[in-house]
Amino acid sequence: MNAPTALDHGVNPVEALWCARDVAEFLNVSQATLSRWRREKIGPPFLRVGGLSRYNPVTVRAWVTEQENDRC
Repeated sequence: MNAPTALDHGVNPVEALWCARDVAEFLNVSQATLSRWRREKIGPPFLRVGGLSRYNPVTVRAWVTEQENDRC
């Protein structure tokens, strides 16, 4: 019998983390802008993985939605 997986328990699998290039493309901004946002702590939340900035796609999408709601 195979070992149970996350799918067997109704847990959503985690999407692969995005690099800065992926997020910049998704948001249609430059990587330099994204870097500045990280320094100024005003952009989408990110995490450090081995010294590299990585983004959870779900969190980035939620941040975009939050920005839309803040304008209304």
